[in-house]
Amino acid sequence: MKRFTVSLVQFESSLGPADDGTTERMAEAIAAADADLVVFPELATTGYHIFEDLPDLAEPVPGPTIETLGAAAADANAEVLFGMPVRDGESVYNCAVWLTANGDMRARYDKRHHWGDERGVFAVGDEYTVVDAPFARVGIQICYDLNFPAASAAIAQAGCDVLINISAWTVQMERDWQTLLPARAVEQGAYIVGCNRAGTEVGNTFCGRSTVIEPDGSPVVEMGSGPGQVSVTLDPGVVAAERARNPMHEDRLATDANANDP
Repeated sequence: MKRFTVSLVQFESSLGPADDGTTERMAEAIAAADADLVVFPELATTGYHIFEDLPDLAEPVPGPTIETLGAAAADANAEVLFGMPVRDGESVYNCAVWLTANGDMRARYDKRHHWGDERGVFAVGDEYTVVDAPFARVGIQICYDLNFPAASAAIAQAGCDVLINISAWTVQMERDWQTLLPARAVEQGAYIVGCNRAGTEVGNTFCGRSTVIEPDGSPVVEMGSGPGQVSVTLDPGVVAAERARNPMHEDRLATDANANDP
């Protein structure tokens, strides 16, 4: 891991197609970030409650949204991670898409744990995703994935320095958000970045509270409930110091390796 800056965009999406002005607002946030990595929430390009309109709103990748945001990433010389609905053949996935600082797609994660009505409209992803970015090894999650320790354990086994969860977490579940993120940091021995939605859709209000948490569970920054943007520098020395203090990360890798021995 290298020292790098991440910008969290606590975004309030418009409910509808990405080209309704949403991607233009996202491009403006990318340009304003002055960061190595810019992160947006789950389904940032369309809003969350779009299940009935998914056939019209989901896009292939690459596609128009990747083209627009890829150009913004290249102009800003920044990597970008954001959520969008992706059409792949006959299926639609709730995806996290990672763009390089050249504007190309580096990785795509298809959400594996679906919440509520998501189960009826999104296909289930079949693997966890770890990105070897220029500055760190990063695991990706989407929202409800956070609730499942096995999901985080799989990423921890891959030796990640940072875990990022992009989310559309509501006020009704705010206590869980604030409890689970620090727990995952301690389990991982890694930085946790939680980037959540702001605003209200069809009567459901998102809690915001996007945050960066150090490997010992201590918050570095926590945003409020409204839209906004904040940048934080992540330090590899913090990760190394915590893993020296608490050897859980190394012990997990050793235990998992022994469990796989014949």
